[in-house]
Amino acid sequence: MHKNVVILGAGNVAYHITRALLENTINVVQIFNRTLDKAQNFSEDYNINYTDKISEIVKADIYIICTSDKAISEISYYVPFEDCLVVHTSGSIPLSALKGKYRKGIFYPLQTFSRKRALEYDKIPFFIEAENKEDENILLSLAKRISDEAYVVDSEKRLQIHMSGVWVNNFTNHLFYIANEICRNQDISFEILKPLIKETFEKINDDITPYDAQTGPAKRNDNIVIQKHLSILESDSNLYQLYSLLTNSILKTYHDKL
Repeated sequence: MHKNVVILGAGNVAYHITRALLENTINVVQIFNRTLDKAQNFSEDYNINYTDKISEIVKADIYIICTSDKAISEISYYVPFEDCLVVHTSGSIPLSALKGKYRKGIFYPLQTFSRKRALEYDKIPFFIEAENKEDENILLSLAKRISDEAYVVDSEKRLQIHMSGVWVNNFTNHLFYIANEICRNQDISFEILKPLIKETFEKINDDITPYDAQTGPAKRNDNIVIQKHLSILESDSNLYQLYSLLTNSILKTYHDKL
């Protein structure tokens, strides 16, 4: 697949998409970002042309928008070419958000991206959508150069996938934050929880379903322990409500009661 790619954006997603493409010998010819310093920071590492001016965007086969969701429509509007394929990388924004006379598509990687974290790109699922079969095949081919997992899904299903990702990543990470704060307030190291966190995720990796992997007082319907925990949280209404909601959800799942 000999396609020239321009990356629009210079955040964490743009950084990893660029690296994934380059590591798989796909030609990234330019990085565009409205803040020049951000584009320069990693463009120079790979000797890629960069710019902060729309008028200087070069002609390419594919433009990959790696900006925040709210910036997708605006950036897409200013792509100055029609004979090209423009895609965005969002899980929650529909294909219709792309504004222009070019061909349109989606190139969504289901992963959390932090610049300092090395990732196995061949393990990241990519979800593809396009206006026509030819462009769908182009994007599938591009995704398969990077990853062993590439799927065609429409915007409605992609939104459901994105939401499931919020549950397993964003919400669980917030729970880690809460646990860390409890430990810190009691002058206890968060490190003591890491073996438990590791085992929690390794059980899922060992093909135990999340339903079967569940443990804890709500799973056991142990109201004595639950009330002890709630009494500790009485001074913090937010945590009290959150603990209650999660406990009730588990009770409903395993004991069909609230």
